[in-house]
Amino acid sequence: MNFVNDLIEKAKSWAGYLEKKDGNNLDVFAANAGDNNYTCFAGDYEIHTGESLQGQPWCAMYVSQVFVQVFGLKAAKKLLGGALYHYCPTGVNQFKKVGNWYKKPESRDVIFFTNGTRSYHTGIVIEVTSSKVKTIEGNTSGASGVIENGGGVFQKSYSLSYEKIMGYGRPDWSIVSKPKYKPGWNHNGNGWWYADTNATYFSSCWQIINGHKYRFNPDGYALTGWHEIDGEWYYFEPRAGHDLECALYVSDRTGAQSIGKF
Repeated sequence: MNFVNDLIEKAKSWAGYLEKKDGNNLDVFAANAGDNNYTCFAGDYEIHTGESLQGQPWCAMYVSQVFVQVFGLKAAKKLLGGALYHYCPTGVNQFKKVGNWYKKPESRDVIFFTNGTRSYHTGIVIEVTSSKVKTIEGNTSGASGVIENGGGVFQKSYSLSYEKIMGYGRPDWSIVSKPKYKPGWNHNGNGWWYADTNATYFSSCWQIINGHKYRFNPDGYALTGWHEIDGEWYYFEPRAGHDLECALYVSDRTGAQSIGKF
C-alpha cells in the first residue's frame, strides 16, 4: 500500500461533500444539503464506535473515517493514537500520549487548530511547502482561515506561522508500511536472497533465475551445501559472486552420482 498517496487521495475524493439537513441522502455529495450537521461520516462513526453523533460537529469524524476507509478500523485506531476521535482535544491527547505530537508538519499529518482555549478543529495535511501547509478538512468552507462549522469538505491553505495552528499529530506509519526491498539479488550476514518486487521476496520455493535453479528456504535465503528435499539429495554450490548452482544427485551424499545440473 502506498499509504501517502492513498490517504491523501481518499481525503481529497470527498471534496465538495455537503452536510445534510436531516438523515436522508447522507452518501450523496450535494443532495439534501443543509446546516444541521448530518453526514455519512457520523453514520459510519456510529457503526465503528457505537456513538450516535448525528447533528454534532463532524470535522474529527471526517478525519477518523477517512483513516478507516483507507486502512481499516484496527489500523486506523492505532494510527490515530489508539482510537477514533470525534472531539478534537481527545485527538490531541492521543497523539501526545504516544509521543507523536509535532510543531512542524509533514504531508499526511493530522492538523489541529486552537481557539485560544483548546483544540476546536482538525483536518489532514495534504502538502507542505516552504511557506504553506495545505489541508483538506470536513465541516469547513472555502473561505480563508479556520472555519470550524462551515458545512462541507474543502481543501484549505494556511501560512506555516498561522496563529491558530496548535500542532500536528503524526501517525506511526510503520503500523501499515511494508518493508521496501531492492528488486533482484540481495545479501546480508545470513546469505543471499532474491526480491521479486520491492515488497516481496522468494521463500520456500524453487526458482530459475538467469538460467540457474535455486532453492529458497522459509526465511528467504538461497540454500548452499547439501540438502535433502522430497527424498532427493541436492548440492547447492556457491559460485563466483552469488550464483548458487544446483546439482541433482541420487543415492546418499557419500556415494552420490551427479545426474545433471539445473
